[in-house]
Amino acid sequence: MLKESPLQGEQQTPPKAISIKRNMLFNTVGSLMYQGCLWLTTVLVVTLSHGYGDSGVYAFAMSVGNMFSAVSTYSMRTYQVSDLAGKYSQENYVGFRILTIALGFVALGAYSVFVSPDAATLISIFIYLLFRCDESFCDVLYGVDQRGERMDYIGISQFIRGIAVVVAFAAGMALLGSLDAAIALMFPACLLVTVLWDIPHASRFAPIKPQIGFTQAKSLLVECLPMVLGTLFLGAIVSVARQYYGNMAGSEALGIYAAVATPAVLIQAGARYLYAPALVPLARQWEDDRNVFAHTFRKSLVLMVVAVIAMVALLTLAGPWFFQVVYGPSIAESVYLFRDVLIGTGLTAVLWYVFDVLVVCRDMRGALISAAVALVTSLVLMIPLEDAFDMSGINYTVIAACASGVVVGLVGLWCTVRKSSAGDDCRDE
Repeated sequence: MLKESPLQGEQQTPPKAISIKRNMLFNTVGSLMYQGCLWLTTVLVVTLSHGYGDSGVYAFAMSVGNMFSAVSTYSMRTYQVSDLAGKYSQENYVGFRILTIALGFVALGAYSVFVSPDAATLISIFIYLLFRCDESFCDVLYGVDQRGERMDYIGISQFIRGIAVVVAFAAGMALLGSLDAAIALMFPACLLVTVLWDIPHASRFAPIKPQIGFTQAKSLLVECLPMVLGTLFLGAIVSVARQYYGNMAGSEALGIYAAVATPAVLIQAGARYLYAPALVPLARQWEDDRNVFAHTFRKSLVLMVVAVIAMVALLTLAGPWFFQVVYGPSIAESVYLFRDVLIGTGLTAVLWYVFDVLVVCRDMRGALISAAVALVTSLVLMIPLEDAFDMSGINYTVIAACASGVVVGLVGLWCTVRKSSAGDDCRDE
């Protein structure tokens, strides 16, 4: 019998875990629904505003929002779900998340002031960051669900959120004719899902009342700093390339690129949601048997690469028809970008997987180095490639950056497994 709310420190018997296949199914379907609906908002901003100007502003805000998420979540999800020893409580993770959301808002708010091309874009960015604040808080609740191996809760939440996002955004654009209003309405719509669904379900596994002391916060800040920097670097690979192009060519040109590029994020999202349920079992194998861990990783990496190649091939063939149906003839001249966008997005997904597995191994240095190499490659190449190849330069930059990061990450992981198998402890504790 539940004596008091889990938020107050008591909880009922946790729900039974479900199989990896069911976790994978619910998580993938729900999360792809959410990502698909986020992409649909980029279609609505074009069709309901009758142009690509608002689309460019929205794309700029989304690129800053992606960087914000790296700081506001502090990239803790993989660390949280692989903390099998319970070094920190779920209350600690929730309390720490509130702190990092505040830090992220201040840091990316200041960054936005410097990079925004005009005041209108800056206002849109700040409104969009409110929406991402709720998304970032919800992520720590998803970590609680994932630790309990009940990612069906996550999938249902994401499915509902996707519908809420589209309805709210469409209402703002169609009824009020304002991009800012459309973005602003997404925040309360998703906040309701957090309050009515995510908090009650996460509470079934553990108390989630925010609780974090100075010592714990400092420890997490220091311990996971390489991870959050790495995630920030990974997010910046695409963001800085797009932001440079937006400032160079203007919001409308960036809007056209975003209209073609945004659907490809479904490859990255789909790949990440497919492997996410395997992270907890991988963490157990890392603790119990490094040889089994290495075998599982190799097998999952091959399957992931095959799946990405298949999705790239299928979507490349479907691209011309798809964009013609969604946008009409106005986008025809830019559809050629889609194939390289898909390749870059597929490599990004592989890089994220290697990065997450390095975190599972607690090789924070290796994760940071792989991400840093990828970002440096992007920064070095984006200006000459975009100047020479225009929109295609963004794709070439992302492909080269992610390929370099994958190679470095795999080499680092190979060294980590070898050292660990020889008896050395690769975990940064």
